[in-house]
Amino acid sequence: MKLMMISGGFFGFVMSIGFGLNQEDISWPAVIGRACVVALIAGWLLRWWSFIWLQSLQVANQQRWETAKLEAKRRAAAEASPAPAQSIAATHKP
Repeated sequence: MKLMMISGGFFGFVMSIGFGLNQEDISWPAVIGRACVVALIAGWLLRWWSFIWLQSLQVANQQRWETAKLEAKRRAAAEASPAPAQSIAATHKP
C-alpha cells in the first residue's frame, strides 16, 4: 500500500510539474503548490485503487481454492464409492 501511494504521489507530482512548465504565465510557487496538491490526490487515488484491486485478487484466489476443494472432494467420493452392481434381471435373458 505504501509503495502504491508513494508511486502515485510521485507520478502526480511529476506530471503536474510537466503541465505547469508548459504554461508560461504561472509562477514557480504556484506550480509547486499545485504539484503538491496533485501528488496528494494521486497518491490517495492510487492507494484506494490498489486496495480494491488486492481485495478482488483475494476473493478470486479464495474462490479458486474453494473450487479446487470441491473438485477434490468429488473425485475422492467417486473413487471411494463402489461401482453399482448390475441386477440379475438386467443380465438374464429368457
